[in-house]
Amino acid sequence: MHITGGEVVVRSLLAHGVKAVFGIPGVHNLAAYDALLDAPQIQHIVARHEQGAAFMADGYARASGREGICFCTSGPAALNALASLGTAFNDSSPVLCIMSQIPLDMIGKEKGLIHECRDQLACFAPVTKWCARANSVAEISELLAEAFLHMRSGRPRPVAIEIPCDILDASDEVTLVSPREIVPHVPNQAALDHASELLSDSKAPVIWAGGGVISSGATEALLQLAERLNAPVFTTVLGKGAIADDHPLSAGTNIVHPAGKEFLRQCDLMLAVGTRFTQEETNNWAFQPPDTLIHIDIDADEIGRNYTSTVGIVADARETLKALNQILETSAPEARADRASDIQALRQRVVDECEAMAPDGVKLVNGLRSAIPRNAILVSDLTLAAYWSRRLLGVYEPRTNIYPWGFCTLGFGLSAAIGAKLAHPKQPVVCISGDGGFLFNCQELAVVAQFDLPIVLLVFNNNGYGVLKPQQELRYGRSLGADLVNPDFLKLAEAFGVESQRVDKLDELQNSVENALASHRTTLIEVTVEIPLPVMEEGSRAVYEALQN
Repeated sequence: MHITGGEVVVRSLLAHGVKAVFGIPGVHNLAAYDALLDAPQIQHIVARHEQGAAFMADGYARASGREGICFCTSGPAALNALASLGTAFNDSSPVLCIMSQIPLDMIGKEKGLIHECRDQLACFAPVTKWCARANSVAEISELLAEAFLHMRSGRPRPVAIEIPCDILDASDEVTLVSPREIVPHVPNQAALDHASELLSDSKAPVIWAGGGVISSGATEALLQLAERLNAPVFTTVLGKGAIADDHPLSAGTNIVHPAGKEFLRQCDLMLAVGTRFTQEETNNWAFQPPDTLIHIDIDADEIGRNYTSTVGIVADARETLKALNQILETSAPEARADRASDIQALRQRVVDECEAMAPDGVKLVNGLRSAIPRNAILVSDLTLAAYWSRRLLGVYEPRTNIYPWGFCTLGFGLSAAIGAKLAHPKQPVVCISGDGGFLFNCQELAVVAQFDLPIVLLVFNNNGYGVLKPQQELRYGRSLGADLVNPDFLKLAEAFGVESQRVDKLDELQNSVENALASHRTTLIEVTVEIPLPVMEEGSRAVYEALQN
């Protein structure tokens, strides 16, 4: 068929099952936007900043399990998306950025065209799994099929395609490339046999589940294996929801707490699934797993990167856990003592110790958990309230905890919450943000108003960067740049046409959140309560204790 480059983009997205696109039109990508008008199956959400658009695509991907798509025009618009793609890259989220470029024969000549970037595509290499340029109309469909293949196979990460504006505008005879077949990465049988023998022989195994369990859809297989082994399951922050936090075998994210470390010393084997043993999850790699470590990850580079494993299995988490279940079903390990009471004692000790040190932190988490329905999607920005919630707040279903973990990117929360709400319009979405982070992308409130995407947005306002000022004062005895002059957040919300209210006491928070959710309207809740530094993780606990002395 004879179609434009813009039409090839849209028809290729349709062929891959795309339902939503986030972006902003610009002079160089108008051909793609014109083609979207003929594809009502794809909803376009116009953002107010390209960083917000890419964060929305990321939130959509994490909540839905499908690819998030963002459109950017050339130069500054494309570069605005880099921090968002870096976030998706670090947290293994499949986001496709389709960006335009100046005319093909002008690239690299520095003649002074509008939106000209000397080497735009190279800027995306550090924050994407794969990136490429379409040099003809005919190449677009092939490259988009390749992009989806990269997102759907191996470790899910962002990808990017650059299409010069003259290629988007041009027409040619094109045969659309069908979506590529995805073959699951199955585990090596010898490694499986070795791992199953170790699991059978173990007297006190423990499982550590990361985000790879959720991205591979392995939660059911994980639970089956945990129950078969009677093994406690710890999760990473991105792994929250891999097992319901109220399951008797769920040990939460407490592995970073001193009590969690003591508990781990009683275990003789760890099965780590879909986790990278990153800096914050291991306390600067001071964490010590049991002597026997089985590590399952889809990314071969992660096996042995930070910890030496007894058995390393490079494969899809779901396929591997299903295979282990099948093997152990016929060679079941000996019955082990019930661990539920030990796990409950661990969890209670962690809460009690945190409450003794910083009771308002625990009170905050309890209030939020009581107010938020079980299936609610919690989206976090980087703020003290989110730091408390990432460890102590219970999560019960996969893809209901969305957090900018690896890149630690301020300004993520509101935009990602918009993407999550579009992915699941019927599920409640609650966003936790601080005043500083919220102001990075507060303009995206216009999006929730325009597209009727109701969320509950908690803005914890301490008029500053609350986690930075105490660190400056502790290390140097003074601070700079950590105090902020903020707008009246209630009036700001009113200006965008959304509801607002203020909470000055923690006792009021639960009722306020419940009422906001019941209204089914976007509500900004400004929380002026001073939130203490979290005491779960050793780094923040050390700062907290030093400031008390």
